[in-house]
Amino acid sequence: MIKDVIIDIKTEQTVDGNTDTIQFTTDGRFGIKDGSFFISYDESRLLEVDGEVKTTVFIKPDNSVVMQRNGAYNSRMVIEKGVRSNCFYSTPMGQLSLGIFGEKVMSSLTENGGNLVMNYTIDTDLKLLSRNRVNITVKEVN
Repeated sequence: MIKDVIIDIKTEQTVDGNTDTIQFTTDGRFGIKDGSFFISYDESRLLEVDGEVKTTVFIKPDNSVVMQRNGAYNSRMVIEKGVRSNCFYSTPMGQLSLGIFGEKVMSSLTENGGNLVMNYTIDTDLKLLSRNRVNITVKEVN
């Protein structure tokens, strides 16, 4: 079961007390692979980069999330409530090593779509860089 879907994404990032919000809607794919839901979409236009940036979000049955980007930007972030994981984030300017600490992961996804909410922090060398909240809504294309 893989479907064409409409994906609404709202991201709030707080750095030094200042919050920036990004909202966008895009088309993508949604389905189940190896027992996990996945959401896949192209972020090239949003990131304003040359070349493709494909993002795939895997939502596992234990409510942990793997967010993977491939293309001009490469990364693999694991977001799991109460767990800090390491992530290597590759950009055209170089590579960064980041820590990701999951504060909240809540999914109401079903085969028909639904919602995913993630709250997490990003740090480098254990110094807080940002607090992040991501809300992803998946709707079937009619």
